[in-house]
Amino acid sequence: MSDFIYQAVLFDMDGVVLDSMTQHSDSWLRVMRAAGLSVEREFVLAHEGCLQAEVLEKLLEEQGVVLPPGQGAAEFMLRLLDEQRRLYLDEFAHHVTPFPGAAGLLAALAGRGVPTALVTSSRRDQVETCLPHELLRGFAEIVTSDDVGQHKPHPEPYLKASQALGVASGDCLVVENAPAGIAAARAAGAVCYAVTTTLGREHLGQAHAVFDGLDDLAHHLGFNRAGE
Repeated sequence: MSDFIYQAVLFDMDGVVLDSMTQHSDSWLRVMRAAGLSVEREFVLAHEGCLQAEVLEKLLEEQGVVLPPGQGAAEFMLRLLDEQRRLYLDEFAHHVTPFPGAAGLLAALAGRGVPTALVTSSRRDQVETCLPHELLRGFAEIVTSDDVGQHKPHPEPYLKASQALGVASGDCLVVENAPAGIAAARAAGAVCYAVTTTLGREHLGQAHAVFDGLDDLAHHLGFNRAGE
């Protein structure tokens, strides 16, 4: 596509390519409630990709939850992350499917010679378990939480992906669905479009544009039918 202005497109996975955030939030809600924390689903969705020690520490303080002696928020968060990951893989992962339109958009971009990367806060085993092999093959590069030292909203994941593709981050389009991912993309200097698959537009105001889903985005980019 000669008038396609981006040199590469970088996709978040959960909530963008993979319809998995209901399952992720279900597992987070169960793990947090078992730990004595009361949160709503929107809290989990709004903090997608950035449920870290700082967020947990504030939550513990607000709810008056006291950690066992000698255990800090960072250690407690690592334990919760491990429990959530295990629960998600054991009980929820087999329920998730790619969003309709994901394969078609990837095929359309490939047909125009536009490289793509998957950039996710999930670990590599989650990616390989949940995404069909034929969809995984559509990405020239895959960056997971195992591959970076700093996670979203830090720009490292998107900077690493653009570098792997050999494209300047400022020439990339990022597709996201959550505030932390949008912040990471913008900090990397990329243009970020968001989709309202998990959160309303009021949460996605930092994106350069917001779309109702991948089909709406594909139409905006000039792809009217899969592979076109």
